[in-house]
Amino acid sequence: MFFTLGIETPKDKNTAYGIVVPALCNDKYDCFSAADNESNIPIMATEAILLVVEDMIASGYNIKDIHNDHISYQNDTNYAHYDTWVIINVDLSKFEGKSKRINISLPDILIDRIDSAVKSSPIYKDRSNFLAQAAAHELSSCK
Repeated sequence: MFFTLGIETPKDKNTAYGIVVPALCNDKYDCFSAADNESNIPIMATEAILLVVEDMIASGYNIKDIHNDHISYQNDTNYAHYDTWVIINVDLSKFEGKSKRINISLPDILIDRIDSAVKSSPIYKDRSNFLAQAAAHELSSCK
């Protein structure tokens, strides 16, 4: 899943980079971290995201309800002191349950289109991942 990170650049050598993940900040949760150097930002952010998501799931929160509004965070006064914004991809598949093999039939033209989309996009790991994300998207609109 893609997450937007707000990064606060240190003012001096004795201060760490501040990190916030606004998509995981709500009435019950906050997701903050820090990194001593730029190269550790993705590592520290990923660790914080996984810990918060794990706690959310343990509390009964559905991770499919996590929404990123990448553009609005930059304009939100709560995050005004974060001077850099980046997007990272964090694998949350371990929280989605055990994979189960199924047998489905699809028209060959549709399979070719799916395979082409998978090859041309870094978002999808493989055909199964594409179909799982497409199904999750459709199910989220059926609430």
